[in-house]
Order: sequence, then C-alpha cells, then structure tokens
Amino acid sequence: MSAPHLLLPAALLLGACGGAPSSGTGGASGRGDEKANGRPYDINGDGVPDAWQYYVARDGKDVLVRKEYDINFDGKVDIWRYYGDSGRFDRDQMDLDFDGKVDVTSIYQNERIVRKDVDLEFDANPDLFKYYTDGELARVERDSDNDKKIDYWEFYQGGKLEKTGIDTDKDGQPDPDKWKLSGPPSGGSAGPEAPAAPAAPASSPESGDAPAASASAPEPDAEK
Repeated sequence: MSAPHLLLPAALLLGACGGAPSSGTGGASGRGDEKANGRPYDINGDGVPDAWQYYVARDGKDVLVRKEYDINFDGKVDIWRYYGDSGRFDRDQMDLDFDGKVDVTSIYQNERIVRKDVDLEFDANPDLFKYYTDGELARVERDSDNDKKIDYWEFYQGGKLEKTGIDTDKDGQPDPDKWKLSGPPSGGSAGPEAPAAPAAPASSPESGDAPAASASAPEPDAEK
C-alpha cells in the first residue's frame, strides 16, 4: 500500500488502537522510554503487533505517555504520539517514507496544533515550518536551498494568504522590495520568485494535514 493511501488509516489509528491486545512485551528495542510499560496491539489481526501503548506508574495508576503505530505493517514504527502530564497529547511524529526516521513533527497545546516541522528532503533536517494560531495556519517558513536558513515566508490572515516574502541576499530576513501581497495559497511551497526547491512527494504533509489527529477519538480499552 502506498504512503498516500495510508494517511487516512493513520489518522484513524491515532485516535484509538481498536485491535486486540497481542501477546508479547511491547515494541522492539530502541523505541524510547524503557521505564514505560508497553502494551502491544494487533490492528490487522495477523498475529503480529502493529500498535503499542506505553504507560508509566504515577500515584498508583498507569498513565499513558506514548502511542506507536506501524501503519504499513512492515514491522517498523511509522507514527509516534506523545502525551504530557495532563494526559493530553502534545506531540506527534510521523515517518512518511517508511525509512524509520521522523519526517514530520507536530506540536500541540491543549490538543490544538501550534507548529508543524516538515523534512521535505528526507535528510533529517526540517526545512518547512508551519505556525498556527487558534488551530489556524498563520505563517509558513521554508528553507528552500537547504542551507539551514529561512528564505521564504507566507503570512496568513483568517485562513487566507495575505503576503509572501523571500530572502535573496542571504541575510536571513525578507527582502523589503520582494514582498508580494495576496495570491493563491501555496501551503508552504515555494512562491513564483522563491529559490527553487525539489517538489515534495505525494505523501508529504505540505498541505499541512498529516498526520491528522482527532482529539475527540475514544481511547482504547486496554482490558479488552
């Protein structure tokens, strides 16, 4: 199954495991918090764990701290969701090209998106950054030539693109004479005068929607 076709199942998986608990001791080594108690789940019923929930003991209770999902059932984790002390998720990470490395990191406050970092080059260095206000896209920044400096900006108002800017002299600031007002939103892709950049793959969240999450989705019942 291709990555684009897996994004919707991934969004649904983030809300709840849904499968039966699997026998075993949790995820493979190197998945993170060794003090957490991992509970594996078999989503597709093939007898192999493809989702895990990790808990730590606090005040005599098991508290959820992390969920992991193998959405293409290849034995490797593709989505990580982390929970804060309040019990709310505050960070998601996703591997878009299934190489075991994080390509998208989404940051939440009160379970509302506030920032998204995307690695379009798949080189372990984020180069597209999206900032949100009240859950709505407010600003996009991009390093289009992979020099670790922002050189393209988009500013949004009321969900609509207001203006774009570029940096051609490499001073890290938008060129005063290069601002462009309004225009069709690009969702983070380089504008007409922005430095050239390789196109994002079809599975890229350059649209700002992957990995999706449903804050209202029910938690799985670990006892079933």
